[in-house]
Amino acid sequence: MNFVTLEEVIRFAVKREDAAYRLYLGAAQKSTSIAARKMFEEMAAEEATHREVFSKVELAEASSAATAKIPDMKISEYLVDLPLRPDMSYDEILRHAIKTEEHAWRLYSAAAEMTDDAKLKKILLTFAEVEKGHKKRLEDIYDERVLTEN
Repeated sequence: MNFVTLEEVIRFAVKREDAAYRLYLGAAQKSTSIAARKMFEEMAAEEATHREVFSKVELAEASSAATAKIPDMKISEYLVDLPLRPDMSYDEILRHAIKTEEHAWRLYSAAAEMTDDAKLKKILLTFAEVEKGHKKRLEDIYDERVLTEN
């Protein structure tokens, strides 16, 4: 993954958000749990919004955007990657989604470390924080609905 321009980074981000949208839409369709289906439909809608935002981002605005630091619960570090299956339980679906968001966060963070371009680094770190926010949202749900029930 070698980014040369901000435009390449943004195009990549749009593709990544589209892939996440399709993943969550597929997870919603495969889910046998009404609660899981609703949660994945919400996540798909959120990814579609992010895809739209990233596809319309103005480079000048993006390079001056402030980033917020999202705390990391680190639940994902204790989870095993799971392939998406139609018969997954609610907690398995959440674990799959958490790991997907963790991978995206780490990808953008690693890409930011690969560049000396300050604007490019800021864009990548912004995208990383967005993905980390998704991961945190899912970890909060996992903590509340899975870990506290066991």
